[in-house]
Amino acid sequence: MTTPLVWLDRQVLPAERARVSVYDRAFRSGEGVYETLRVDDGHPFRLDQHVDRARRGAAAMGLTIDASTLRRAVTEVAAANRQQRPGTDGVVRLTISAGEMDPTLPVPGGPAGTPTIVATWHPLAHAPGTPPPPVTAVTVPGARPLPHIKSVSSLPALLALREARERGADQALWIGDDEHVLEAATANVIAVVEGRLISPPADLGLLPGVTLDVVLELAPGLGLTVERRALARRVLLDADEAMLTSAGRGVVPLVAVDRVAIGDGTPGPIWRQLHDAYRAEAAREREEAMDRPATHE
Repeated sequence: MTTPLVWLDRQVLPAERARVSVYDRAFRSGEGVYETLRVDDGHPFRLDQHVDRARRGAAAMGLTIDASTLRRAVTEVAAANRQQRPGTDGVVRLTISAGEMDPTLPVPGGPAGTPTIVATWHPLAHAPGTPPPPVTAVTVPGARPLPHIKSVSSLPALLALREARERGADQALWIGDDEHVLEAATANVIAVVEGRLISPPADLGLLPGVTLDVVLELAPGLGLTVERRALARRVLLDADEAMLTSAGRGVVPLVAVDRVAIGDGTPGPIWRQLHDAYRAEAAREREEAMDRPATHE
């Protein structure tokens, strides 16, 4: 099997040769942010939006990262893996750490230093060109810590997912004390109610979603109304359809929550419309990028 290539501090190299210090602050104290991006035929979808969110997260750690460096990391690792595996679509994960800490200082180790930037690539979990399989979910109490930051400190999400799988589901939906659904552990949530798309806004305490934004931008062109408002658990359970959105998987049908079927318990027609529109938008952006003259930063 061909070894994936990674980008580590301005160099592309095989994954087994990449090394990060044991004193790296993302490892030692969770001081890091990350982004995941869908890559079709070597083209990272909505790269600028992901880079902007990564830079905002880095700024919260006291780091100022040049956008061109992050774009270079993503595009170079995507291109290198495309050369190794022509025709294979994948996902790039971009990670920004606060760099090495001085172990003689108290954790987290003082002011942020020189960042460590890593970009890795892996193939899609499902075959390219095929829709993602439907998923089920359970609701779990809680919310994402520091919801405005896509932090490498993913333990709350991992514990929620572990609980979901112990309860026989694929995904966990965080739910507040008011019985309103916020987001999934690794995705945003949309409910379809009488042709309206209802999705909680970020100001309720969840991570803004790049993929979610794309889907909601496309919805009016399909004759669908978008409502960014609180989503009560009972509304979700009574919805005609539901779906999850994430960069790695796109638009995924959510067919049951807490063992209650959503609609008829199968992927619905509005999910299909949005999935197809999302894939068409990704293809359009890829074609536009291929037609543009190459630039060098």
